[in-house]
Amino acid sequence: MSTQHGLPPITLASCDYNRLLFTAVIGQKQGRRATDFLLSELRRAEICHPADLPEDVVSTNCRVIYRLDHEPKTRAHLLVHPDDLIWPGAEISVATPLGTALLGLRVGDRMPFLDEDGSLREVFVEGIGLRFLDDGSTVLRTGGTAGQAPGCDPAPSLDGRSTA
Repeated sequence: MSTQHGLPPITLASCDYNRLLFTAVIGQKQGRRATDFLLSELRRAEICHPADLPEDVVSTNCRVIYRLDHEPKTRAHLLVHPDDLIWPGAEISVATPLGTALLGLRVGDRMPFLDEDGSLREVFVEGIGLRFLDDGSTVLRTGGTAGQAPGCDPAPSLDGRSTA
């Protein structure tokens, strides 16, 4: 089971995993604190082929609808790789604590995280909007079913050993 300390399981497409692992390792070498959280999430992720990513899972290049803490107001942003950040008001970098917390969650999941100022926060995923594919096309996503993601395997450990 991939649940660690009561955290919800997360699922990542292999392309997101590989790109984010590279980004996190470089960030760690540069002394960026936020990369520790990203690396810990990558370690516990289930990895799958991009075509097998369930429709109700948050990935990079998708619009995620969420609430923070117990706020009644919902928010919606496009979750992007930090190198792809163009419109900070409309997008969230996956390298931020909130972006890392959202990554890989399913609709209906809650995830605690420490904000940039060190405050304990919680994000609740309410929905997935559009998901942009690598070729620039869009796919409309609606809520999927819960359960094990088909075609997904445990993430390899950062030292090359299996985490299963």
